Amino acid sequence: MTHRERILAAIRAEPVDQVPWVPRLDLWYKANRFRGTLPQAWSDMPLWGIQRILGVGRHEVIPDFLDVEEPDEVADQALGLVHVRNQPYRLSFRETERTVERTGGIYRITYRTPVGTLTTKLVHTPQMRRDGVTLLHCSERAVKSPADYEVIAFVFEDLQVEPGGRYARFQAEVGDDGVAVAFANVAASPVHHLLKELVPYDEFFFNLHDHPELIAATAARMEGYFRAVVDACAQSSAEVVLLGANYDVMLTPPPLFAEHIAPFLTWATERLHAAGKLVATHTDGENEGLLDLYVQCGIDLADSVCPAPMTRLSLADYRKAFGAHPAIWGGICSSSVLESSFSDDEFDDHLEDVIAAAGDDYRGIIYSIADTTPPDASLDRLRYIGDRLAEIEPVA
Repeated sequence: MTHRERILAAIRAEPVDQVPWVPRLDLWYKANRFRGTLPQAWSDMPLWGIQRILGVGRHEVIPDFLDVEEPDEVADQALGLVHVRNQPYRLSFRETERTVERTGGIYRITYRTPVGTLTTKLVHTPQMRRDGVTLLHCSERAVKSPADYEVIAFVFEDLQVEPGGRYARFQAEVGDDGVAVAFANVAASPVHHLLKELVPYDEFFFNLHDHPELIAATAARMEGYFRAVVDACAQSSAEVVLLGANYDVMLTPPPLFAEHIAPFLTWATERLHAAGKLVATHTDGENEGLLDLYVQCGIDLADSVCPAPMTRLSLADYRKAFGAHPAIWGGICSSSVLESSFSDDEFDDHLEDVIAAAGDDYRGIIYSIADTTPPDASLDRLRYIGDRLAEIEPVA
């Protein structure tokens, strides 16, 4: 089987010829290339070349958020919008005017509309660049008062979603080395988008309590954009679509998830399934109390599962709740490949624990470093994981 075939089979809970090992290496690569600390033989090599040498699949789930065609497109991260090659659609504004002022790693962005103006700020620090981070920090969120919700609603109604974009070229480039996961949206519903991208966390919860009708009305006006994005992904050649990321029992507790995230995520999953797509959502974080909700939404893949000891749930807890569906991509703690965090014995114990957690067979699991391989990861440990997984004979 090719890496692509093996990943798809795992997501579908079908037999595989060997246990999939597809570590996320993009931040590790960018950080070490920036620092000049890649092994000398790899110093001028693209990441895909290194992945082939290591014998691992290409992890093409989370995009390079700086991979834009026009420099100012980076600034739309302030609204939770991106313009990356993983998207099977293009975004543009009809009436909204965007102005970007950049000083070093600081972006000050203004969105002017007929109903008002929003100001935001993004930061890309030297440390973030050293660590390979491409998703900028939003230090000033767009919504600062209840009056700004009207402007947000206008901006999202003003967005034009045009199917196409650079996705087909990206998919062809990845080929059989992995699965080119189509990127739908960073949030799994309009309300999740408000919480995750647009409103300071504390203000969001105050507003949800004090002005629930305002949140509901804004989300309803944003929904057209979300549906258009899902439809564009459904029309694409993508085999797997990613919708939503970064859940946590503190910020997306089960009652909030059930009321404000699950309905749209369920609709989107059904729409994409009808088009023959598999659906992933990025589940890094504390997922206690959320696992049954993921199952109920019908997703096919829980990406970036990060188990104990970095979070409270073990990989065995996930497998007990999920079985082989939804599939798991992740399972190995990022701290375990840091020699400064885990001793050799602790690393060995952790790896054996996550291997044992798969159960009697290895359907529905793609092992990876969750959330991502850190810049200072031990290459010897990465190689050892691959060698250890290669010893396993999956049940046919």
